[in-house]
Amino acid sequence: MRILHVSNFGERHNGRLFWNQSFKITNGLIRNGHSVYMFSDRDVSRKNILNKFNNNKNVNDKLLLVFNNYNPELIILGHADRINNSTLDIIRSRNKNIKIIEWNVDNYHLDNTEKKLTQRSRLLDGIFITTADETIRSSIDNNFISFFPNIFDKSIERLRVFNEKAFASDIFFALSNGVGTGILRNKNIANEISNPRIVFLKNIQNKLKNKINFDFYGFDGINPIWANDFEKKIIRCHSSICIQRHPQLKYSISDRISQYMGNGLMTYINYDTKLDELLIDGEEAIFYHDEADLVKKITKNAKNLNNIRCIAKAGWEKCHNDFNERVVTKYMLDLTMNAKAESPWKQHVYR
Repeated sequence: MRILHVSNFGERHNGRLFWNQSFKITNGLIRNGHSVYMFSDRDVSRKNILNKFNNNKNVNDKLLLVFNNYNPELIILGHADRINNSTLDIIRSRNKNIKIIEWNVDNYHLDNTEKKLTQRSRLLDGIFITTADETIRSSIDNNFISFFPNIFDKSIERLRVFNEKAFASDIFFALSNGVGTGILRNKNIANEISNPRIVFLKNIQNKLKNKINFDFYGFDGINPIWANDFEKKIIRCHSSICIQRHPQLKYSISDRISQYMGNGLMTYINYDTKLDELLIDGEEAIFYHDEADLVKKITKNAKNLNNIRCIAKAGWEKCHNDFNERVVTKYMLDLTMNAKAESPWKQHVYR
C-alpha cells in the first residue's frame, strides 16, 4: 500500500526527538511492506514566514502537490495541526476512495485534544489514541475511535539495561519540559510548585533521602535530557517511574514508558492507569497505589537487583513482542481497511 504520513518529523530538532511515535509508525508501516512518504507539516510551515499570516497556505498547497504526485491509498495524520480541514475536503473530492486516519498521543482532556479531534472527525475514517477510556466516544462522527498502545521499536529503544553489571543510581525519571527548546524555560520553573508530578516526585525523594539514589531531570533547576544524552543516563539506573498527567484515563500513560521499559529499565506504574490489565504486576512491572505505597515498594525492591533484572527483562520482552511497531501499525491498517483486526485492543474500539 502507498501511504502518506503527515506529522511532525522534527527536522529543526536535529535528531533530538528521534524516538518520537511518528518515526516508529513509519518504521512499522515500512517493515510491514508498505511504501511511506513522510510529510513534516511543521517543518514545511517554518520554512515560509508567510504561513504565520495566511493560515499555512504554503503548507497545504504543498501537501496537495505531494498528494497528486504520490497518489496514496491512505493518509495518516499525526498531530498535523498545520493541515486545514478544507485541504482534506479537496483531497476527498479528488479521490473518493482515499482513506484518512489520525493518531494522537496526548491526554484526551488536555491541550484541546478532544476539540481538535472532534473538529477533524467528519473527514476521518478513524482515529487512534493512546487511551481506552470510554469518554473518547465524543469525537466519533460516523467513524470509529480506537485505543492503540505506546509503540516499542528495537531499532530505537536499543538498550538492555537489565544486563548491566552495576548501577550508579537507583531510580530514573525525566520530565520532558522544554520539548520545543530542549531546555527549561521560565514558565516551566514558575509552574513547578503547582505541578502535581513534580510535587509527587519531590515528596518521594524527600522520604527516601539518603536511602535511594535518584537521577531526575527536567525540573528543580536540572534541564531535561534528550537523545544520546538520555541513553547515557538511563543505563546508569536499574529502575524508573512513569507518570501520566491528570486526569488519569484508562491505559493512558506518558510515552516515556516506551523509552523506559523498551530500553530495559524496571518501571513503577500507578494502578490508576489500569495497565495491570496488560502487564503482570510484580513480573513485568511493579504497580503502586499512591505515594506511600510507592515509597514502600521502592524501599523493598531497590536493592534486590536480581529480582529487578528479572522483572525488567520480562517487561522488555512483553512490550517488544506485543506492542512493537509492526504489531501496532498492522492493527491500525486492518481496522481502517475493514479487514479482521485480530488484537486484544479490538474491545476498545468505539463506533
